[in-house]
Amino acid sequence: MTIYWERCSVCGRYESVRQCTLFKDLLVDIHCCILCVKRSVCPSPAWKITIPVKPVPQAREGLSMEEKKRLIDELTSLLEKPGGKKA
Repeated sequence: MTIYWERCSVCGRYESVRQCTLFKDLLVDIHCCILCVKRSVCPSPAWKITIPVKPVPQAREGLSMEEKKRLIDELTSLLEKPGGKKA
């Protein structure tokens, strides 16, 4: 069991808290910070949630008609090799 000795000044729950940047005398938990009505004007919220941005992979270019023909010919030649298993 985890015991948090700090208490949220808004809701009274014993959870991990941080000092509010707008109201310096308040310690707030994550729930009260996110639900705060002044959050839109807060310069630096105590509980700032950031989502890491993944880089967008580059779309690969399609194969040219010559490359497609070469691949098909190569694959069909592998299928026609003697010594393969027969069904």
